[in-house]
Amino acid sequence: MHNILIIAKREYLERVRTRSFVMMTFLIPALMIGVSVVPTLLANRGSNEAKHMVVVAGDRDTAEQIRSRIEQGKDKSAKSEDKNGTTRSSPAHYTVEISTNATDAERASLTEKVKSKQLDAFLWATPEAIAAKKLDFVTFDVSNLIDNELLGEVVSDGLRRQALKNKGLKDDDIDAALEPVSVKAVSPLGKGAPNPKTMFLGTLGFVMVMYMTVLLYGINVMRSILEEKTSRIMEVMLSTASARDMMAGKILGVGAVGLTQVGIWAAVAGVMSAGTIIAAASQIKGLISPSLLIYFGVYFLLGYVLYSTLCAAVGSMVNSEQEAQQMQFLVMMPMILAVIFIANIFQHPNSPIAVFGSLFPFTAPLVMFSRISMQQGQVPWSQIALSIVLMLATIYGMIWLCGRIYRVGILMYGKKPNLPEIMKWIKYA
Repeated sequence: MHNILIIAKREYLERVRTRSFVMMTFLIPALMIGVSVVPTLLANRGSNEAKHMVVVAGDRDTAEQIRSRIEQGKDKSAKSEDKNGTTRSSPAHYTVEISTNATDAERASLTEKVKSKQLDAFLWATPEAIAAKKLDFVTFDVSNLIDNELLGEVVSDGLRRQALKNKGLKDDDIDAALEPVSVKAVSPLGKGAPNPKTMFLGTLGFVMVMYMTVLLYGINVMRSILEEKTSRIMEVMLSTASARDMMAGKILGVGAVGLTQVGIWAAVAGVMSAGTIIAAASQIKGLISPSLLIYFGVYFLLGYVLYSTLCAAVGSMVNSEQEAQQMQFLVMMPMILAVIFIANIFQHPNSPIAVFGSLFPFTAPLVMFSRISMQQGQVPWSQIALSIVLMLATIYGMIWLCGRIYRVGILMYGKKPNLPEIMKWIKYA
């Protein structure tokens, strides 16, 4: 045990003192903020730019109705809430002109104006197009799928209103008939249940922190072993410590580095978001509970030990960085698959694939924690206990198996071993 702690301390101090640790500790949060904030700022800036368009219809009343529906969101933000609390969206801001000259010559003229960028777009809403339920919106912004979809909804609303008006309904009656109905999902747990959107974002944040940390520091264990193996430092260390002590010390030391980095990120996020946390205390209280933090710690440590053990075995088998990169993808494949299916698991936490993934030891850290976080106490205790027991049993088996590979592999040089040779290592180690 003494040797394990000495090796773990050496690994920890050696890594936290490097420039790369300091840079990654502060660079990753900055990149995450940049990726989430900058695109939103650019999108909001682009959505506030007024564009010039023409609505061409067979009669002035129809054209006016479409223009009024498009321009009604002019002085509103891109997103607002209606009286039912439902989030509504508005298309990009347009300055709209109307025309009743629905001839082929007029269409050709407007098309040329769009091509020469004298006009941003025009909508061809002739009686024939309306009857066919297919209106052409001529614009260079054909790739702006969201704004174009919102514009289509607004135009459809305007046409429905005009059709009802032609039937003799008054504006108040039309507004009442077309007022959307809000359907809100309510948890049977009552008012104490957390907000589903907040719960989803919080769970996603926890899962990504767990995934990135386990992935990053599991691979660091492998690279640390590979570096010492290629520099022959391993042979000197074996004179004072056993192979099992070395593997355990590296896993503990690098794991402590990962926990330190996560702790720094959490502290910085807490300080920067103190005002938001206080304002949203009720929602956060329902989302982050002491039991959830305990589950996060348990599955984080179990997942880290499991994958670090596998990575230690890989690092002892290979002789170069290129060979390590080929092998590490196979080791991390279950974790990557869990992330790929995580969105489906969020939506259907009790589906067969979710239950299987939460019990399968190599995907359980992410999948079972996701189910626990999303369902807030609804996951059967038997499944949680079985998941932890299976992971502990798998970790024990992997430590025994990978320890035998590690014991022989750290002193093997030359060609990459094949499967029969690895089986011999396990048998005779």
